[in-house]
Amino acid sequence: MSQRRRMRPEIRRKQILDTAVRFFRTVGYEAASLRDLAADVGINKATIYHYFKSKEEILFHIIDDVGESLLRGLREERAKNSDPLDGLEAMVRFQIGYMEGHLEEIKVIVEEQKSLGSELAERTRVTQGKILELYEKTLTECMDKGLVRRVHLATAAFSILGHINWLYQWYKPTGALTISQLTEEIVSILREGLFLRKGGQGEG
Repeated sequence: MSQRRRMRPEIRRKQILDTAVRFFRTVGYEAASLRDLAADVGINKATIYHYFKSKEEILFHIIDDVGESLLRGLREERAKNSDPLDGLEAMVRFQIGYMEGHLEEIKVIVEEQKSLGSELAERTRVTQGKILELYEKTLTECMDKGLVRRVHLATAAFSILGHINWLYQWYKPTGALTISQLTEEIVSILREGLFLRKGGQGEG
């Protein structure tokens, strides 16, 4: 019983965040009402304030929770692979799979992040910056070993992230491609444009 009581705040917090994702996704952040959100969860509005100070803080935690979880997974994928190119491909594959499992959250993040005030927005950019830095570091290791051709680092990193981050706009799980097929297509496109096949030599 005591364990159930300890877990309850985490479960309730997740219920609030999951419901907020659905509300922000369907009616937009500005139009979403905490009163309606609370009613959907089955609590009163005052209870929400035990978990979050404001609607803005709810949005922040949606963004921050996804960012931290994604960063943690990317770091784990990189650490599993001593070869930086294998690590880079593993990171891409992981992030595509992660995005596919969090399409609703990603749509909210991309379309509603602008609603955050400057202080909370800056906090989310810290995590996003760490993700970019991880890709840039891995790309640098690949270039230094001649595993990919030399390109402008930020352009390459943003190109990879751009391929992935806009999946929420058009990818449909019921569409022509499964997520596995889509992943292979994206990796193939990136490989042709950036990666060299194993044993290749870097350009310039």
